[in-house]
Amino acid sequence: MNIRLSTRIVFLIGNRVYKIPIDRRGWLQGKNESKLWKIYKDKGILAPLHWEFCGVVCQERCQPILSLTENGKNMVRKVKQIIPQLDINNCDLYNPQNWGNLKNRLVLLDYGIDEHIAKLY
Repeated sequence: MNIRLSTRIVFLIGNRVYKIPIDRRGWLQGKNESKLWKIYKDKGILAPLHWEFCGVVCQERCQPILSLTENGKNMVRKVKQIIPQLDINNCDLYNPQNWGNLKNRLVLLDYGIDEHIAKLY
């Protein structure tokens, strides 16, 4: 088991990731991830979300990446084009920790931020 902390405490257990909000921003991020997953899940660019309840999110665990290659930078541009909610200045899609590898495919792991939530930081 591995644990990470930001606006949510993140538990990496087996093949699942559990994101539990620790403040209002974390709760909003969980709700937003659920909303974006429902809209864009068929695009193949988001880490699969299994469920969300009261801002708590359960996602598929993906292999971490060490750096964002040129292909990754192209994915950032693609995500911003496909998901306008993520095309904001304070959305750090260029951070490799926000990306993972799932079945040899680059997917976005952390997609809960939007313009409103970004302004809360």
